[in-house]
Amino acid sequence: MLAYSLTALNLALTITITWLAHKQRLTIIRLNTQLTIAQYDAAHDDLTGLLNRRAILAHLEKQLDAARPVSVALLDLDDFKGINDTHGHDAGDAALTEAARRLKALPVTIGRLGGDEFLMVTTADERTGFAHAAAAQAAIANARIDAAGQTVQLSATAGVAHATGGVSAPELLRRADRAMYGAKIAGAPIRAYHDQIPDVPAHVPQRRRTYRP
Repeated sequence: MLAYSLTALNLALTITITWLAHKQRLTIIRLNTQLTIAQYDAAHDDLTGLLNRRAILAHLEKQLDAARPVSVALLDLDDFKGINDTHGHDAGDAALTEAARRLKALPVTIGRLGGDEFLMVTTADERTGFAHAAAAQAAIANARIDAAGQTVQLSATAGVAHATGGVSAPELLRRADRAMYGAKIAGAPIRAYHDQIPDVPAHVPQRRRTYRP
């Protein structure tokens, strides 16, 4: 009888230990999943699923710190305010998500800086960086959305700058902003930075020129 009781006790302990170990594994899996989701959410834009402002700027800083060849492109949706004003904010959200969907297909790192502006970071030479920026601009220019039964054609303007001589991230982005402004006043879809491009005037909204996370 004693031997039977000990056997039963050992079996019960084994079952209990197995169940506790299984429960612990499930808890660890759940916590790891929650951590992964939290880390993703912290680095990505809720609407578009692209890297958010803080994450894309941190990525740019990392590439510059590694002394890699880096090109950046700022892409601004054209007449985004008009889309919102004419068709409503749902149409504006649709424009942003469709633009992001097309940008995700490109072999570069892209994030949403905020509003209707995207930042593309390419770790490549100047010519390749410009080619990727041109592909991004063309991808958006080929996009359309449906706004309550009306087809809305999207377009974007891009400014490109290549890192040279230990340039800082804020300065590199200011150069890309100047290039984008130069493209807009020239009516061009894309422009690369050079010294002769005029600076962005003081009356232009400042939101684009604040590049700290």
